[in-house]
Amino acid sequence: MSSPDVATERESVDKDRIKLRVEVPEAALDPALSAVYRRWSQEIKVPGFRRGKVPRRLIDQRVGIETVRDEALKDALPGFYQQALEAESLEPIAPPEVNIVKFTAGTPLVFEATVDVRPEVVVPELGDLRVEAPDSEVRPHDVDEQIDRLRERFAELEGVGREARRGDFVLLDLNAYQHDEVIEDASATAYLYEVGSREGPPSLDEELEGTRPGAILRFTDRMGPGAGELADQNVSFTVLVKEVKAKRLPAADDEFAKTAGEYDTIADLREAIKDELREVKKARAREELRGAVLEALIDASVLEAPARLVEAEFTHRLEHLEEELTGAGLSLSRYAKEMDSTELEVRSDLRRGAGRAVKGELLLEQIAREQGIQVSDEELGRQVAFLAASAGREPRDVAQSLADSGQLGSVAADIMRRKALEFATEHANVIGLVTDEHEQTDEADQTDEADQTVKDE
Repeated sequence: MSSPDVATERESVDKDRIKLRVEVPEAALDPALSAVYRRWSQEIKVPGFRRGKVPRRLIDQRVGIETVRDEALKDALPGFYQQALEAESLEPIAPPEVNIVKFTAGTPLVFEATVDVRPEVVVPELGDLRVEAPDSEVRPHDVDEQIDRLRERFAELEGVGREARRGDFVLLDLNAYQHDEVIEDASATAYLYEVGSREGPPSLDEELEGTRPGAILRFTDRMGPGAGELADQNVSFTVLVKEVKAKRLPAADDEFAKTAGEYDTIADLREAIKDELREVKKARAREELRGAVLEALIDASVLEAPARLVEAEFTHRLEHLEEELTGAGLSLSRYAKEMDSTELEVRSDLRRGAGRAVKGELLLEQIAREQGIQVSDEELGRQVAFLAASAGREPRDVAQSLADSGQLGSVAADIMRRKALEFATEHANVIGLVTDEHEQTDEADQTDEADQTVKDE
């Protein structure tokens, strides 16, 4: 096929992979050549000529005509490639592999571009996707747990005359040694430590359990990866237990309700907590449902994810994991060992996840195409504002940064896929989903009755 500036031939080299042979008339390169000459004319200093007035022949003498042509080709090639795609009605999903076949003065430019194109995506029948609705009911014990957390926040510590137990706080002096030399950074005086928190030396929690004030403990630990310079080294510790303190929680009564949230009664506090939990669990269940629908959609599809997209996603995930591990002082092999796995298994899991992620994105994009799902400027603006708030920056600055880096389109694509997933969720066969307001009211009433039963008991 051809367009005003290019003539193309296509050849299928693999599944969803096409090689384009593109021929471009030499004259089509003239605008790019003129732009390069103008650039060089501004940058080259030639005695007797003002900036921007240096003749082409002098530029050719200074930098070489091949250098000028190469730079013009670099500038013009993306445009020629785009024209070739449009001539063949191709939609690439990854950067092409380009090979310059012929680039000689006086003859047409010929190049080949091997292109990975979007595969044919058939979306499974959404009504055939069967998923269980996540549990979003607020039960009495959910409220009890929140009440207990509140009581923990208002708890007071008091000395006890018994052995230290998990959850107690111990006032202690901790001294760390290596070769009889004190390690100041690993030592502490009058340190209030929670038994079972795992925030101290590896053996500290076990050593403290069952001790009383006045006890002196001595042990040696091999320090873990989070110990900085001491990681994987043996360190000796001496611990003096000064005092054992236990939490004294306030009673869950009307007085506590007034202190915790200025409620008149504990019943009012419970009702307020229930309302908050209902909204939280509803939002969480909705998110879990979307995830379940996406997994069901991927499982039901026969689509094979394009290898190049999978490889790119795998590389991104692996680099992200390695960055996190480096920050934690771990290598990939050490991480695999601690997970009772192997490095090969970790990589395999990452690649499997990358394949499913790519497959899911292609399916959601196809749903968006078929349903005509679009992203409005308002929706894009809200997402940019959210990103800006998360980063503590001005929305205008974030929008400009995204535009300059070419990532604004990716943000819009994320919104589009989310909307497509919402559409799929609405049309999937969700078992046990409460959608009618009357049913939701009945469910809330049942929860209220259950709460009242607990109170009466």
